[in-house]
Amino acid sequence: MALPNGAGGYQVGDGNLNEAVMGVQTISATLTGDTTLTAAQVAVGLVVCQKASDATLTVTLPTAALLDAAIPSAKIGSSFELTICNNNNTGASSTVPVTTGTGITIYGSVTVPRFGAHTYRFVKTGDAAYSAFLM
Repeated sequence: MALPNGAGGYQVGDGNLNEAVMGVQTISATLTGDTTLTAAQVAVGLVVCQKASDATLTVTLPTAALLDAAIPSAKIGSSFELTICNNNNTGASSTVPVTTGTGITIYGSVTVPRFGAHTYRFVKTGDAAYSAFLM
C-alpha cells in the first residue's frame, strides 16, 4: 500500500473490530544491479533484488531530505516500512548490502542474505532525519 502524501489518507478499518485489514501491494521494480532507490520506490514498501551473477547487489537508500519531499505530511514520530527481498539465486555470495543516504541511520543488519528479506521500520526523527530499525 502506498503511503499517503498529505492529499488524503487511509483509514484503518471503520469501527468493525472483526474486519480484516487488507491492502494492495505492488512491487516498485525488480532490481538487477546496484541501485540508489528513489523516494517513490521506498514509499511502495517492497523492493525485490535479483542479480544474474554470484555477486553482491548494493541498494542505497535515498536521502532523508528526498523522503521528506515525497511524504510532506510526515511528522516527527511518523513511520513506514520497507521490505527488501533478496532473490539472487546464482550463488552463495549473492548478498544485498543496504547503504544509507544522508540523514538516515540504520539499526540492525545491513546485509540481506541470499533468499532472505529484511523489513525496516523508518521513523522520522527530525527535519531530513530518519532512523530505520530492522524488524
